[in-house]
Amino acid sequence: MSQELDLADLIAPGADGATVCMACQWRCALRPGAEGRCLVRVGVPEGIALSSYGLISGASIGPIEDHRLWHFFPDSLVLAIGGWGYATVADQGRAPYGTIPEDPAKRRKLDADRAATFALERLCRGVVWAFGEPAVNHEYVRGLLQLSRASSRYTALVTTGAMTTAALDQLGPYLDGLSLDLRGFSDASYARLGGLPTWNELLAIAERARTRWGCHLEVTTRIHHGVNDDPEELRAMVAWIKGALGEHTPWHVLPGDAGSETAAATTRARRIGHESGLHYVYGAEANQATRCPICHHTLITRNGGVTRLVGLTGSTCTSCGHETKLHLSIFKQR
Repeated sequence: MSQELDLADLIAPGADGATVCMACQWRCALRPGAEGRCLVRVGVPEGIALSSYGLISGASIGPIEDHRLWHFFPDSLVLAIGGWGYATVADQGRAPYGTIPEDPAKRRKLDADRAATFALERLCRGVVWAFGEPAVNHEYVRGLLQLSRASSRYTALVTTGAMTTAALDQLGPYLDGLSLDLRGFSDASYARLGGLPTWNELLAIAERARTRWGCHLEVTTRIHHGVNDDPEELRAMVAWIKGALGEHTPWHVLPGDAGSETAAATTRARRIGHESGLHYVYGAEANQATRCPICHHTLITRNGGVTRLVGLTGSTCTSCGHETKLHLSIFKQR
């Protein structure tokens, strides 16, 4: 008896017997035997088979801050989990979770309901998809988010923003936060660093996640000297973050590679963020505190991997009463 296939359900009919995958922005049209750009979806006579469904590339328990979500349930424990496959071409050659291992012993499988139950049993406050691209694992991720929210866990994704609007709208009711990897703000930058078909489609996804689904967003940009560090490009990026996501949106600016030129470019990018009116701009160094943008009172301390909320009443500054826009509740904030 042949093994039952795990099939994609976010699909559309294509030409000449192909099935179009609607999970990520590539929207691959796959005929039987053809493999998607993600390398984890393949056309079959029944539609599109999910080669990586339920296969876990990594799982760990730790602080939510490890995933560049610093204003989202700070000082909470999270189950971080992930799968195989990427939507961005650049990642498939250099990132660690691009190819399903050939060795069966390394193919770890974990049902979504067991993962959600494990988070509850280990007293994790939430579940975050943190390894590999969630868009290419859409069906599993959707089930995981649904089950996690059913047990009152918060949910979040670390993503390049490669999902389609249709995919986001299936996840939106169960999704609380996004850690968005924004790699640049030009066609040239994304040609080098991203590899998405239309990079600015991810901007619309991020805006919709915030405005339609009430998701908390934090943005991370890794600076590569000579690639995405042009000051005008960075000012345009910051203007979009401020205008589309809000001035309280944290921007994490990290060095993408080593060297004094990258270090200087990273410092310049952070200065542009501050000068352009973002309230919270963070770098790579340890022990960065969060301070009130109005009175500069310390709101959150981070020392040696330990986070403490020290200057907040709910999400307002105890000193001046400023609403900090921290995300502290699983109830949707609009």
